[in-house]
Amino acid sequence: MAKMRVTILGCGGSDGVPMLGGADGRGDWGSCDPANPKNRRTRASIHVAAEDVGLLVDTAPDLRDQLMANGIGRVTHVAYTHDHADHTHGINELRRLARLGPSRRIPVFAEPATLELLRQRFGYAFEQLPGSPYPPILEAHAIEGPFRVGPMQVRPFRQEHGFGQTTLGFRIGEFAYSTDTIGFSEESCEALEGLRVWVVDCVGDRRHPTHAWWDMTLEWIGRFKPERAILTHMGGGLDYETTRRRCPAGVEPGYDGMVIEL
Repeated sequence: MAKMRVTILGCGGSDGVPMLGGADGRGDWGSCDPANPKNRRTRASIHVAAEDVGLLVDTAPDLRDQLMANGIGRVTHVAYTHDHADHTHGINELRRLARLGPSRRIPVFAEPATLELLRQRFGYAFEQLPGSPYPPILEAHAIEGPFRVGPMQVRPFRQEHGFGQTTLGFRIGEFAYSTDTIGFSEESCEALEGLRVWVVDCVGDRRHPTHAWWDMTLEWIGRFKPERAILTHMGGGLDYETTRRRCPAGVEPGYDGMVIEL
């Protein structure tokens, strides 16, 4: 397995931190200290680099700023966890990246249902529309099992997301990414054994219908025993420094721009 460099582009919930609003209109930070830059969280996404391949997981609405802030100019492939807006609505930023690539079309991997919804919402990205001078920028690939992206073998696994919804988690070597989930099937649990690093959903302290919360996330970590667990998709109730201090050994909150070498 080639060496990998994982960058957490965003580790915030669907509203980000700070949320819009606040007494002065400059944002509602919740319990987070605005003086700590690690509390400024954009929407959840990661970039995985290995050799000359750059795999982007989800296209958050903040994608343009995320890539530039982290000095990432290469996105050769994209994989989607699911179709929700906070994970897909930065898709238009792929236009520029496609032009920079050798084929001018970026392979996109997603479940068939997710691909269909992306085609409905962003049809111009997948096929040239009648009368449009703009060529398509994305090449759709349905996820129906493990798939290869350059030197990386990607193992998808199904996650529960509440109210009958599901998402995909991804395992690459000894790394796994699990956002937007409240549970796993027994088959999916096998994908979470023997991990060095697990980036895992933790929206806050309180029970939530569609996202893992503090007690649930720590229970999973205790069960699967990754060497290192990093919390993501965190809301404004989880101040970085307060959360860091209360985390048990081997567990830590993520932050935008965090880099993990494997």
